[in-house]
Amino acid sequence: MKRLLRVLIVEDAPDDAQLIVIQLEQGGFDVHARRADDAQGLVDALESATWDVVVCDYVMPGFSGLQALQILKEKGSDIPFLMISGKVGEEAAAAAIRAGADDFVLKGNLHRLVPAVQRSIAEAALRQQSRRHEEELKEKLDFIQVLIDTLPTPIFYNDPNGLYLGCNKAFEEQIGIKRGENVNKSIYDILPPDLAALYNRGEEAAEAGSGPRSFEGTITCADGEHRDVIFYSASFKKPGTSSGGVVGALLDISERKQAELKLRYLSSHDILTGIYNRAYFDEELERLKKGRKFPVSIVMADVDRLKETNDQQGHAAGDELLKHAAEVLKNAFRREDVVARVGGDEFAALLPNTDETALREAMERLQQQLAQSNEGHAPHQLSLSIGAATAQNGDELMASWRLADQRMYRQKKGRKNGGAGNKQHQLVA
Repeated sequence: MKRLLRVLIVEDAPDDAQLIVIQLEQGGFDVHARRADDAQGLVDALESATWDVVVCDYVMPGFSGLQALQILKEKGSDIPFLMISGKVGEEAAAAAIRAGADDFVLKGNLHRLVPAVQRSIAEAALRQQSRRHEEELKEKLDFIQVLIDTLPTPIFYNDPNGLYLGCNKAFEEQIGIKRGENVNKSIYDILPPDLAALYNRGEEAAEAGSGPRSFEGTITCADGEHRDVIFYSASFKKPGTSSGGVVGALLDISERKQAELKLRYLSSHDILTGIYNRAYFDEELERLKKGRKFPVSIVMADVDRLKETNDQQGHAAGDELLKHAAEVLKNAFRREDVVARVGGDEFAALLPNTDETALREAMERLQQQLAQSNEGHAPHQLSLSIGAATAQNGDELMASWRLADQRMYRQKKGRKNGGAGNKQHQLVA
């Protein structure tokens, strides 16, 4: 069974057109042909029917094969186009090929026509198939891009050399670089140098492993805000290659980090006064007990008349008294000292590398700080009962804590009895 061939012949000579049909029929085609001999005839034929191939004379009165080819190109048609001529030089043939003709056949050598038509139709079919594959791929890529653009998580993908291939809208907004602007840029062009180095180190460390990997870092967003993120990344492969690149995503964990910091703060600090709490004080006591920062001095302080203040002025006034006491103690001691609220009205301070002489000096600073602070808090004066002791080694530390506590209560009891229990020598000896 012969193969149907719909051929449009652009030729001013009917006899030459008939020769072309005969040649194609002898080559095994069932030829359905139409002849056009000018531009309008060509346009009408292209618009009225579907053609497998166009065979066009190179030179015609008032028209040419190159003009016919241009009309075909302007219509966006990919119909195979064969130029044919009675006699023409090699330069003209080359010009026709450069213009887009699929082949050039001499009328005196028509036995080349059939294989030229077969080859041109096959090549056109391959081009059409390739375009279909490209369109299908583009549709898939467009779908994937729409899909990742709907996700609030910033997503990006790089080639094996670390150059950006693309990203989603969330990544654009967070980094502040439009999608087209980051293509073919490296991680160092997109991220701050320290974070880019961190990202590279994470990728290099994961090269020997398999599967997704993750690591934490901090990025500066387009609005200037610093955000804590987790980088998730995984390699993807292309057929016949070891790696096609890396797909990555950024998970914003800033709120989680802030919550962790808040929990960590609350676990070690007193909510009311802002200084360390009893749990942290006990931990530091154990740490110092095993350390080498001896001698260590301990100061205990109790807020006088707190219950009286609560009963007469309300708990808000009592809370202010406790805050006042924390402020005085914090300002009186060094930065490396640990000041904590260890009970309802009790405070303690751990002073590493502090012997008895240095402790007396610290007590003088505390009394001075208390006096200065009371000047600014009249008429609500703060009174503290204080006791202190010094441990020379870890074995003495707990005993020194108890001794400082006893001296504090001795002073408090002396004040209740009207004694002068606030002299410095009673605090430390």
